[in-house]
Amino acid sequence: MRALHSPRLATCKAHRRFVAGIKIAARKSGRQIPDPGGLSPTMVGAQRLGFPVPPRLEEALGYRGTLRFVGFGFSPRTRKFGFCDGGDDIPSDQDLWLQFLRHPIVAPHLPEDGYPTLYGVFAAGGGLAPQKGLGGSNTRRGERLEPAHCLLLDREERQPYVCQKDEAVLFFALIEPEDADPHSVFVDGLLMSPGNEDYKVPAPIELTKQVWLFLDDQVAITRGLAT
Repeated sequence: MRALHSPRLATCKAHRRFVAGIKIAARKSGRQIPDPGGLSPTMVGAQRLGFPVPPRLEEALGYRGTLRFVGFGFSPRTRKFGFCDGGDDIPSDQDLWLQFLRHPIVAPHLPEDGYPTLYGVFAAGGGLAPQKGLGGSNTRRGERLEPAHCLLLDREERQPYVCQKDEAVLFFALIEPEDADPHSVFVDGLLMSPGNEDYKVPAPIELTKQVWLFLDDQVAITRGLAT
């Protein structure tokens, strides 16, 4: 029975070591780490975006966890779309994501020619990202990432941000509580927060329809204001 739990325990320990290392490096650099509730993605270089976020967008894109921040984008390693709230990248259906990016309310803020990796377009050869951040490394467990962007969502404020993948990894480590690890579930070799165990189950069609109705309403509102 112990052998069955060893991969999960090893992964959890590695994750905790990574988080602790990032925070130690932050303190050594003279940076104070605020209370998790006071952290903003802008502290790691994320940029605020100005479009309205549909209610439950994250659920439509596959996220069923309860943490405040979650990121969406393509993994530079697997080239698959997914979400991440500080654990591993969890794969999800990319069709809704690409439709969302290309919607007229969203596209002007996240154009494909400005953020190609958000659309799953990576440079030929897959170059590595320069080392960046407080820890001297871009990733957990020694993995270095190709330069890539993700959409980071503050689920409480309904505020979207765009940032590089390594900036999101850094931010997630800084906001993780000192006395608890919110990533305690290990499914299919992936470390995740509770609620995401059934990540392979698609979102209800009714939920995706709500996303489009909200975005289309924003188009109508924008046209009405322009008129």
